[in-house]
Amino acid sequence: MSSLTYNGHDLSPYVTAELVEPAGHALSPRALAVPGRPGAALLGCELPPRVLRVRLFLDAGISFDADERSEVRHALYGWLAAPSGAELELPGEPGLSWRDAVVTDASDWGSLFEDGSCELAFTCFDPVAYGDGKSSAASTLTVGGTWATWPVVTLTALAGSSVRVADGLGRYVLVERDFAAGDVVVMDFAAEAVTVDGADASADVAVESTFFSLAPGSHSLTFSGCSAHTVAWVERWL
Repeated sequence: MSSLTYNGHDLSPYVTAELVEPAGHALSPRALAVPGRPGAALLGCELPPRVLRVRLFLDAGISFDADERSEVRHALYGWLAAPSGAELELPGEPGLSWRDAVVTDASDWGSLFEDGSCELAFTCFDPVAYGDGKSSAASTLTVGGTWATWPVVTLTALAGSSVRVADGLGRYVLVERDFAAGDVVVMDFAAEAVTVDGADASADVAVESTFFSLAPGSHSLTFSGCSAHTVAWVERWL
């Protein structure tokens, strides 16, 4: 057991934590009834928000008097209340964090004294954990993790009329405008946004462009209209 960090607060000075981890993700299937056949045709599945349960143990309570234990509990109540969601780091998951996590259920304290414990349910509305950040200036890169991630591509433009990034599957992002040598182009694939020297240039993205994700594994990308490039991404883990 160890402690957790939530909403920017490290709870380790007061509690230890134990993750009650589910065996896997429960998917939400989309299906269509088909006349003449049993069951239904599976159309696909969605990955719903993930619920993670954590047991907290008030192990610091033995050194506190009743007033101090009450103060700690109320401090925890405040730290765990994040109506807009917050980042969560769990025990037993080093290097991983969940975003958009909200406490959606909490048990009573098993005891209000030094051996107090309770169980919390964190609903992670982004159900895939974030791992290490990576970057590469090569044309071939390897993405780790177990889930697709969205890159951020930074290009140093050549003088010309366009810059383009493409993958080996025929997908690409093309930006068409008058570029001066040295213009810095940033393509945020998650936000489907492009800036040139910090100014919004999304209107210059060609309509046939596709902001593609990078699945775990090896990728070969091609870059045109630029003198240098960097691809950055964050590994995603189920």
